[in-house]
Formats: sequence, structure tokens, C-alpha cells
Amino acid sequence: MPSQPTKLNLRYGLDAWPPPLALAVLSLQWLVVLLPGLLVLGEVVALAQGLDQAGRVAFMQRLLIMGALVQLAQVCWGHRLPGLVGPSAVLMVGVLATLGAGLAAVCGAMALGGALTALLGLTGLAGRLGRLYTPPVLSSTLLLIVISLGPTMRDLFFPPAAHTAGAAVAGPFLFAMALVGAMLWAQHRLKGLVSSSVLLLGMLVGSAAYYLLGLAPAPAWPAAGLSPWTPPSLLPSSLALDPGVIAAFVLCYLALTANELATVGSLLPMVGARDGDRPANRRGRPGWLGRSNRAVLVSGLGGLLAGLWGLPGPVTYSVSPGVLIASQSASRWTLLPAAGLVLVLAFWPGGLALVGLLPAPVVGAVLFCLMASTVYAALLLVTRDGTPVDWPSGLVMGTALIGGMVVTFMPAQARQALHPLLQPLLANGFVMGLVLAMLMEHVVLRRK
Repeated sequence: MPSQPTKLNLRYGLDAWPPPLALAVLSLQWLVVLLPGLLVLGEVVALAQGLDQAGRVAFMQRLLIMGALVQLAQVCWGHRLPGLVGPSAVLMVGVLATLGAGLAAVCGAMALGGALTALLGLTGLAGRLGRLYTPPVLSSTLLLIVISLGPTMRDLFFPPAAHTAGAAVAGPFLFAMALVGAMLWAQHRLKGLVSSSVLLLGMLVGSAAYYLLGLAPAPAWPAAGLSPWTPPSLLPSSLALDPGVIAAFVLCYLALTANELATVGSLLPMVGARDGDRPANRRGRPGWLGRSNRAVLVSGLGGLLAGLWGLPGPVTYSVSPGVLIASQSASRWTLLPAAGLVLVLAFWPGGLALVGLLPAPVVGAVLFCLMASTVYAALLLVTRDGTPVDWPSGLVMGTALIGGMVVTFMPAQARQALHPLLQPLLANGFVMGLVLAMLMEHVVLRRK
């Protein structure tokens, strides 16, 4: 991989306001990067909860409101960096793996995990705990997300309606793979705003082509009752405390904290900022509650709100440095109009209802591309300095991936034979893989 330049030639600084036209274009670029992942991840979780059309629309409304509020808080007070905020894939995997314990237990664990994460940021301990996530562990975490979503992508590529069609079973899968190839080729060949909008265009064009080819009957238009500019219900969900689910989400939130710290740490040198708002002390450490801890605090509070609303919590996306390099703009203010448009979209349920028209294989194709980028990010973590991966790091990653894969595809009989309190942990491929990575890195293969 080419090395990152030590000094970027940026058009606009961190606190600069671009001219109106440039502000509109840069905000649109952030928006088209955010929307595909946000809509697809939200749709996957909503479908896993068994929500009907109206329920999925209300779910997406709350998800957009939560994301926009956390984005505004991060830009104005949290890390105050050009970092894009969206639902965390780590927490989404946690939700999908623990829904068997009941939605109330999942919401209670997410809310409690968010509160504990906020406490880590408030006390300044987030940075210290982040040291547990060395590059091999953090790389394993990203790869475990991909493995844990394997069953979900399988069900999207092979929808139940096609199982009775005999030879037509392969049709949706082949279409999805062709769409994946087209989107990845376009991302590789195109540049600028067009490249950033490939996934969004793929969702629209792919859905139209899927129905025109007769792979599924044309869907009915959304119900007329979903009128525009309707606020969603923001009442808290019912909460329950399940020890096994709480333990699983504590580990998920630790991974989220490491993701937040890594993203903030990669953005700081690019924009010429430092972590602490106060001068460093004699030991060279940043002042209390610097950018990293404030970022974790805001993400934790967002996770608490998300748990109350039954949503996967937010995180600052690691794709943010890439968008910054592509746009040559470090202005954090360009994210404010994007957050405002997301908030406006949240109050338009008629438009969000169109997300329900996306065929499952198209959703799976976009998720496939997102996971391919996740694998790239995982490999970049352990090869960023140009040196090959050493033997202990390879063993950490291999042990975590194999263990997570075995647990993810555990037979249903074995899963049901586990004690109900242990199922959220021992039957969760992501959690078990993460535990194995921690044990291998910090106990079995601990290095000086």
C-alpha cells in the first residue's frame, strides 16, 4: 500500500467555513458516503426484529434522529473533527447475536453499555482501556464483524421466497454478485463525488434492474397513511437486565471505544490538531478530557439514547480520513449541513418507506461491499508500516477468526443446549472471537 503523505495540502482548515458552493458540495459528499451504510445496516436490524413496514419506517426515523444529534454533538463539542458518525457495525452484530434473549434484554444491555462507555470518557479512562486493542486485536475485531454477518448476508442473497422456485434459487445470488462486481469496479475506476456515491446509485439502479428482470414481483407502493413530515414515537423501549447479554455488550462497547479512539487518533495529525484542549503536563500527557475522551463520552451518551430507542449505537466511522483526503478539506463545519439533511429525512416517513422496496439481494450486495471495505481496513491496521505480519500477530488473528467462525455456525441443537444465561456469550461468534484474541494477545502470546 502507498504510504500516507506526512503533510496534506488541504483547501480548508479545521475551523474554516468554505464558500457556500463548496460547502454544499462537500456536505453532499459526506451525505452520499453515509446514507448507504446507514440505510442498509438499519434495514438489516429492523428486519431481524421482525418489524412490519410501519415499524421499520419508525425504526429508521429514530436511527436518523439519533445519528444526526450525535453528529452535531461530536462536531460542536466532542472530538470537533471532520469525522462521520453512523450506527456501529460492532453493536449491530451484538444486536443480531443476542436477539434470542428478547428485545428488552438487548435494549437494556445497550443502554447500560452506553452509560458505562460515557463514564469511561468522562473519567478519562477511555484512552487507557484502548491500549488493550493492539493492531492485531483491532484487526481481528473488524474481521470478526465480517464473519458474524455471514449468516445475515446468506439469508439476503437467498431470500425465502426463492427457495420454492427450484432452479430460480441461484438467480438472486448471481444478480447480487454481478451488482457487487459492478459497484466495486465503479469505486475503483471513478473519482471524487461520483465514486463516493457508487453504493447509493447501486441501490437505486440495482433495485430497478432486479424488478425489471422479473426476479421478484413488483412491490406495492408504500401505504398512503405514511404521510410526509410525521414525527416518530420517541418513547423509551421496555428494558430488561440479562447478565449474559450485558457481558456481551460490554465487550462490544469496548471494541466501539477502540474504534472511536483509532479514528480520532488518525484524524488528529491529518488536520494538525492535538488531543488535549489544555497544554500538556510535565509527563507530556494531554489535559483532562481531551478530544478522544470527549468523543468516547458523546458516543457513550449516544449509545445510551440508542438503547432506550432500541437502536444500535453510534460511532465515528473509520472511513472519515479517506473522505478527508479525497475532498482535500478538513473543515468540520461541512458535516453540519449533512447532519441537518439527515434530520430532515427523519421526519419524512414517506421517503423512508421507499427503503422497504429494496430487494433483499440488493441490500445484501451493498452490505457485501461494506464488508469488503472492512476487510481492507483490517489488513491495513497490521500492515500500515510496511512490515510483514509477524508470527504472534498472525496467530492472534487466526485464532480469533477460526473460533468466531466455529461459534457463528454452531448447530442449533448445541446452541439450545447452552444455559440461557450463557447463550449470549458462548453462542456469540463475535464475542467469543474477541475473547480469544484478547487472551492470545495479552496472556498466551504476551510480548514485552
